[in-house]
Amino acid sequence: MAVNRNKTQTLVGRFIGFISSFRYAIAGLVHAFKEHVSFRFQVVFGVATIIAGVLFEINRYEWMVLCVFIGLVLAAELLNTAIETTLDYLAKDHHVNVKVAKDVSAAGVFVLSISAVVAGLLIFIPHLLS
Repeated sequence: MAVNRNKTQTLVGRFIGFISSFRYAIAGLVHAFKEHVSFRFQVVFGVATIIAGVLFEINRYEWMVLCVFIGLVLAAELLNTAIETTLDYLAKDHHVNVKVAKDVSAAGVFVLSISAVVAGLLIFIPHLLS
């Protein structure tokens, strides 16, 4: 059975493109970590939460909740950064709608962060009391 070269080349090209997309994502993570204090703060808080999980020997369901919240908070912070960066680029002058969009974007991260803290307290307080 003959192998279709064009099909094989297309699959290889797609795979290389797929791998390249990771490079862009990692570059975005590195940029956010280097340039944005709020992202670094969220990463440090996430790492501290992971360390607490190890120390308190939380169960896998508690790990699942923590991992989801850590991932969501970091993703929300990255999206907030992308929104703010885009708006700063597009709107050279101060505009009330740009301020509102940036404030609402930051509020989304804040609400998710508060939810993560509440979930963390619900997980860790019983461990602290036992």
